[in-house]
Amino acid sequence: RRFGAVVCVPDLADPRARKLLDGLGVEPLEAGFDPVAFHRALQQRRAAIKQVLLAGDIVVGVGNIYASEALFKAGIRPTARADRISRPRAARLHAAIVQVLHKAVALGGSTLRDFSSAEGQSGYFQLDAQVYGRAGEPCRVCATAIRQIRQGQRSTFFCPGCQKP
Repeated sequence: RRFGAVVCVPDLADPRARKLLDGLGVEPLEAGFDPVAFHRALQQRRAAIKQVLLAGDIVVGVGNIYASEALFKAGIRPTARADRISRPRAARLHAAIVQVLHKAVALGGSTLRDFSSAEGQSGYFQLDAQVYGRAGEPCRVCATAIRQIRQGQRSTFFCPGCQKP
């Protein structure tokens, strides 16, 4: 998996930059992340919503942990088809993505194995996770056991009580 790249180019119009950037979605912590456009983009995808979030062509930066957490916060099961998510549910997911990512940034990201910041600091978001890494444990909202499934070779965690298909 690629978590980033450094490309030295004179400007963003350079073909080397375009090759890397043209297929990427919007940055969720900037003004261009619009809930209406987000819903419209989801309507074009038949895949499971978690896979769509991870793909990076609609929105970038929503990694595995943050996708699981945002879907929990929005009450959407990760296996739900993206094109079947209503406008109100998409708006809740949009808001949840922004909230989860802001919190993750404030907590320094997530350290599961060896991640550290440029200053050598660990991230602490994973300590506050509602579902990620908590398979078998009771949901902090409804006490239903958190489930773990595999989606695209990645672990997905969700609460079957709080997250509806």
